Amino acid sequence: MTQQSAVDLELGQRINSFPALSKYSTWLLPWTRASTGGAPPQDTQVVRKQIEDFPLGYPRFSALVASHNSFHLCRRFSGLRARLLLLKQDKLSLLEKQLEKIDRDEGPSLSLGSCRRDTNSERHEVLAKIQDALADYDEYLERHQRALYFESAPPRAISNLRNWISGTGCVARNETAYLEYDEDLVSLATSEDFLVTWLEVQAENIRVYLHKLLINSGLKSPPGTQLGVSRDPKVHIFSPSSLRLMVRIFVVPFITILLLAPVIICSFVNSLSARLIIVVAATMMFVVALSSLTRTRIVELIVAGATYTTVLVVFISGTGGPAH
Repeated sequence: MTQQSAVDLELGQRINSFPALSKYSTWLLPWTRASTGGAPPQDTQVVRKQIEDFPLGYPRFSALVASHNSFHLCRRFSGLRARLLLLKQDKLSLLEKQLEKIDRDEGPSLSLGSCRRDTNSERHEVLAKIQDALADYDEYLERHQRALYFESAPPRAISNLRNWISGTGCVARNETAYLEYDEDLVSLATSEDFLVTWLEVQAENIRVYLHKLLINSGLKSPPGTQLGVSRDPKVHIFSPSSLRLMVRIFVVPFITILLLAPVIICSFVNSLSARLIIVVAATMMFVVALSSLTRTRIVELIVAGATYTTVLVVFISGTGGPAH
């Protein structure tokens, strides 16, 4: 392999590079570090700032919030939004009544039958106000609708932020009081299905327990237990990709059993009525699991249930009872 020379424009230096090996550097370096028992050369280290490296106050609190999507919480201000909506609506109602009064007081006139010959300046002024108020009202309706679609903040994320703030005390209490409005807090991160979210919480609990167990045993924690986000032993922020992998490992056996259990049971049953009962029970369990663990609409539930029932009936009708 021929060594090539490149120019680092920032440092104003010439450096030697091996382009063919650069794509393997991300996984070669950890193995090299483990085999040599020491740290890699200084020029290959990537310095990663941790939460404690930021100054106390908003810099450190912002670093914590930015470290995980679930910490991006804010208030919806539902009461204020409703108040403004009612005020804007009432303003339009008043303008509507003003316009109706002007039209009634006009009497029989060509101004009401031809907008080109309408010389009533008062009506023109009210219509202009209505147009501006409606534009503001429509824009606010769209913003209000978007705010209503935000998902409620998960209790776990709220308690995590509260615990960190109470433990550090680096942000003014009045400015973190928004975390006390549990029902008004929303999450900017879209969560996955309910089952996935619940399993991720359980996976986090398991990893935290194992981490504490290893620390109490005097052993080093395994790689990946923390992301290097914080040096605080009480702060556990896990990689979303690793948690998602653990969840997928848990979900696959559950889905397999849910789908194949009725087929296996029916293969040992000869009675047609018993098979029909099994199909009905399996379909009900499938629809209940789909509706309670995922974000599925009614139409999608009907289609999924019908498809599942059809596949079960076709497959089971084509199989006989147990061999004798």
